[in-house]
Amino acid sequence: MPSAATAAAPEWEKVPTPTLDGLGVVTEIAAAGPRAAWAAGIEDASSSGKPVMLAWNGRQWQRQELPPGTGQVVDLAAAGPRNAWGIYLNESGSPALHWNGTAWRRVGYPAGVRPTMPSPLPTYLQIVSAAPGGPAWSVGYDSQARKAVALRFQNGRWVRRKTPVPMVSASTVAVRSAKDIWIACTCDIPGAGPTEAMLHWSGTKWSTIRYPSKEQTYIAKIVPVSATSVWAYRASTSYASPELMHWDGESWTPTTIPASPFAYHFPTLASDGDQGAWVSVSTVDDDKSYLHYSDSDGSWTTESGAGRPGTAVWIRDLARVPGTRSIWSTGLPSSLAGAPFIERRR
Repeated sequence: MPSAATAAAPEWEKVPTPTLDGLGVVTEIAAAGPRAAWAAGIEDASSSGKPVMLAWNGRQWQRQELPPGTGQVVDLAAAGPRNAWGIYLNESGSPALHWNGTAWRRVGYPAGVRPTMPSPLPTYLQIVSAAPGGPAWSVGYDSQARKAVALRFQNGRWVRRKTPVPMVSASTVAVRSAKDIWIACTCDIPGAGPTEAMLHWSGTKWSTIRYPSKEQTYIAKIVPVSATSVWAYRASTSYASPELMHWDGESWTPTTIPASPFAYHFPTLASDGDQGAWVSVSTVDDDKSYLHYSDSDGSWTTESGAGRPGTAVWIRDLARVPGTRSIWSTGLPSSLAGAPFIERRR
């Protein structure tokens, strides 16, 4: 953990959730507003495993029924109380889900398209994204064409959309509005070949934005804040510390996340609603799992979760409540002996 960071007074609170059966974990969380959020995970993981979907109504978390045959939900996005999406896995493909305010229903990807997974990493990334009042986008992989594809949710189904350059692979997508879409990819750029880059949709055209690449790394999460402020989490596939990257409208600046390079850190990222960002780290012998970066002075501070002094934890996902500085978090004790939790920072 960072020696130079200063631990702030705990401001996280554990929010009661329905009890999960057997060994369970909540791995994904997304928020559309103070009274609309969803969390997904799995229970009975030591046996057959059953997917779990929880919904926040502003007062409490409640279970929601999923269509029969739904597999483990590996990513979530939310745009409003009647608009949320989930991507889940099964043996025959990778259908998606859509919440219409009454029930979850299947809305599969186009034929032949599967979700993007950066194998052999043990986690899926932000492969579906949405924003209040904005569209939902996803990224997948066409195994027959051997290329990644961008998908937009239109008229109740996922539709392929063209990108300015072919994508060899795509690791993540982020939506701030209909005029602000970001995709991180390995793109086939003319004259350069496969190159790490960002694709940006402005509402009228795509731009290809290159950045200094590093071996054995990939962009795991993107969080657009404004036209001149975008955060990105660059993860490592080797024993190297992850990086927090910031776009100022002209260039990307990387900052090393002060975390142990010898632990696997689930890529998490959220704007703080001001000039900074939140990430999390997996801990070994302490509970300071939340790291905050202030862009105004370039400093890091750490915070602990609620009521677990000295407990090692895995934080699986972070999500900011749009229009607020409130942050949702989900994780579990790394010993697997404790119950999964959902926390909130007011």
